[in-house]
Amino acid sequence: MTTKSIVPEVEKLIYTTKSNPSPKYREFNARFYKFPSYFRRSAIASAFGKVKSYRSNYRNWKEEEAIALSEGKKFTKNPPSLQLKHKEFPVFYRGNMFERASDTTAQIKIFHKNDWVWINIKFKEQDLYKRGVWEWKENNPKLVKVGKKYFLNFSYQSKVTLNKIKINDQKICAVDFGINNSAVCSIIDVNGTVLARQFVNQPKEKTGLYDDEQTPQSTTVFRVDCCT
Repeated sequence: MTTKSIVPEVEKLIYTTKSNPSPKYREFNARFYKFPSYFRRSAIASAFGKVKSYRSNYRNWKEEEAIALSEGKKFTKNPPSLQLKHKEFPVFYRGNMFERASDTTAQIKIFHKNDWVWINIKFKEQDLYKRGVWEWKENNPKLVKVGKKYFLNFSYQSKVTLNKIKINDQKICAVDFGINNSAVCSIIDVNGTVLARQFVNQPKEKTGLYDDEQTPQSTTVFRVDCCT
């Protein structure tokens, strides 16, 4: 089954609706009362992906074991295990979990005092300087945890026109996100030779991110995978 097909099938087992009044695991509705539908479907898709990956890894391990034993070799590699706990954070989908009220404010739905409620958030002043991407499409924000604080990370996308230079004559800019530095940009040719490299540090943003005296409610991330 695919991720797209597995979600409605699992929902039939756990979620009570008018057309599905008696699901097999009906206690789900009671334990997760008013649980947002987008979170529910995202959790199902994530769990499916992890189980599918585990089964694939386990199948590869069995094949590797069979080959080793058939060749008379000792096989000591431990089998993969299915991890049940994962530090994942949700995407706040527009309409269901996130609503932008203005350029500086928005609403998000969170679980507060045993209920799912909308709360108002205000973006930090530095988040208003989007570095020329106001006209770009703003994607749904994702919740992330940094230290003991939580942030909303936004990504933006825009269409670009690629040049028509032959592939062997092209150079690309590869952007690698780091820890000590925000990013490292490298200009690489078709042979993989690094022609130039630039480190992006963003000291001002880091000061605002890690200053304990500040309580930011959101931050902004700009992703650029590659360009020609």
